[in-house]
Amino acid sequence: MMNQNTLTINNNTVETMALKIANESPELKDLTAEQLEQIARIVITQNLTNELNNKAKMANIIYKDEKTIFIMQSSRTGSEHTQISYQKSLSILEKYCKKNSIDILQMNPKQADDFIYSLSGSPNSKNLIIAGVSSFYSYLERRYTMIKNPIRGTKARPIKRPVKEIKIPTEIELITILNELPELERMAIYIMAYRGLRIGALNKLKVWGNKYQSFSKGKMIYGELPIKVICNIKSLDLFNKTPFEYLSTNALKLRIYRQTLRLQREGKIQDAYSAHDFRHYFAVTEYEKDKDIYRLSKLLDHTNISVTESYLRSLNISL
Repeated sequence: MMNQNTLTINNNTVETMALKIANESPELKDLTAEQLEQIARIVITQNLTNELNNKAKMANIIYKDEKTIFIMQSSRTGSEHTQISYQKSLSILEKYCKKNSIDILQMNPKQADDFIYSLSGSPNSKNLIIAGVSSFYSYLERRYTMIKNPIRGTKARPIKRPVKEIKIPTEIELITILNELPELERMAIYIMAYRGLRIGALNKLKVWGNKYQSFSKGKMIYGELPIKVICNIKSLDLFNKTPFEYLSTNALKLRIYRQTLRLQREGKIQDAYSAHDFRHYFAVTEYEKDKDIYRLSKLLDHTNISVTESYLRSLNISL
């Protein structure tokens, strides 16, 4: 095992040899075999020393603590949605590293590329995961010189998998669904199909009169519910200021899908529809009214027109 005296001697030897090369032998071809061997040994020793030092420093880094600090910092500078996105990204990274016996703190570029290739889901969701993981490594890089962001500069792209075919209920199917579903699911579908709110906005939805307030995609949203929606949900016993607060988004998604799956099996509708399909219905029907993409973008609470354009293209709508 190397001690401090050995390192000092080696460092002094390197300096002496460097001066000798500079003053006497500026080119390696002028060195003797013995000098070249001596330099090689010193370089190898220094590289091993640096590697051992880095490993020793790395051993003192506690991943969970760094993750906690990173998430806390993101909550101060970003939205709640950003914080949730980072947590999800790191959770996926943790599972991948555990499965492949990779130390997260020592992930190399090749392993990072393989991680990216392994991702599944929509292009947007995969890009969010990659961005979240890269942000975490950049944070570590600023704090510890021995850690480099393995995501930076990658040319890897997630493997393209078949995208689920978009299914949008017809007007007749929508009427059938609304007539057949239990009250809570019916209310949710009215709001998504005739006002276009995201399923994720319903849990925090507050309604008073014909106005609503909610939280969606990291920001507060406000607006008015169409008369058609108000007239129908007011007739339900479940109508109040926060009708969905006791149900998580995933739970409500599952309930809606199970009910439409039941109707499909009974032969009453053609497909089993997800909650997102009803927002798609709203987008298509509203756009077909006047082809006003700016009006639709505001109704869908998109950040800009390009998002709305991509959204409509994904629904096979010609612009």
